[in-house]
Amino acid sequence: MTRKYSFETKTINGQQFVIAEGRGQSSEPIRVRADWIESDDMEGKWEDLIKQIVQPETINQIDIANGNGGISRRKAVEALAGATVDGETVVSSEQQADVLVEYLAKEDVLGIEGDQLVLFRDPDEEDLGGAALMNWAALMGAVIESIDEHLERVEDAKKRFKETIDELETERTDSNERLSKTAQRLQNLGPGQGIPDPETLSNEERQQFNQLKSHYLYLRNIEKAKEENLFENVNVGLDQMGMAIDRLEAAREAYDMFHRNTRKAAVQNNVFPEEALNFVDNAGSLINDLAGVEAENEEDVDSDDLEAMIEEDLGETVQDQASALSEVAETAERAAGEENIQI
Repeated sequence: MTRKYSFETKTINGQQFVIAEGRGQSSEPIRVRADWIESDDMEGKWEDLIKQIVQPETINQIDIANGNGGISRRKAVEALAGATVDGETVVSSEQQADVLVEYLAKEDVLGIEGDQLVLFRDPDEEDLGGAALMNWAALMGAVIESIDEHLERVEDAKKRFKETIDELETERTDSNERLSKTAQRLQNLGPGQGIPDPETLSNEERQQFNQLKSHYLYLRNIEKAKEENLFENVNVGLDQMGMAIDRLEAAREAYDMFHRNTRKAAVQNNVFPEEALNFVDNAGSLINDLAGVEAENEEDVDSDDLEAMIEEDLGETVQDQASALSEVAETAERAAGEENIQI
């Protein structure tokens, strides 16, 4: 790679720093902590930096193909600038972040090819060392966190859908009879048959008219929901969501095992765990799926306006989310490998 900086390590007030100077530039030297390259028997300090780069908001920028993966240098710099680890700011500016990225490359924690960072290297490479293994462990940890966040959102959505359908279920038993009575009360407000023109009513009658009309629309949409099998569609979707959640949780447990075994291999300078190769082969698809599934529209789910909810077709909304979650679960299972999943 073409280096942008030259580095010198200095100890200042008992702490080691790297002083970077731009090659061929007259800019001021830039200082960053040097201890990010250190590791112990459990982990490398740089793993916290890798996790910052592959957070949920940037993980969809990770490109993994044929076992190798990375992200643009610009995206990594943006992710690191101002990020915090254990309550402390990693670097305070993008210029410092850029220096830190190149310093990590100098110490073989990651690679730089053009404007791309190579964070994850093919496990089949014979010279895959402890740092590369720890980077894969960091990605697994980030994926686990992303799955946890996704599961929490889905569980909340499932709960709200269930509460909504339960409320509708209690209303639908006698809605038809109440619909007729409400229509009759609306007609009784006028001088003759039919629904009166609200402009011809007194203020008190117009207020009552609006209340009855709102209630009538509510009851009418309960009936519409029954006719369109809304309840059955929602319940089927909720069942599908439940099964997909179980599958995704099982895959997540497998990733926990991969995470532990990959870290152990890194510490022992061992080879990449064979059972985790499915994760490598499918990591790109899994990341894209997790990043591509949008959270449900809160207004659609929590709206008090039943008419609007019916028009949005709650049943279709639940079915769509169940289908999307099933796709994520399927990809997650491939990345875990069938032999590593117990449901």
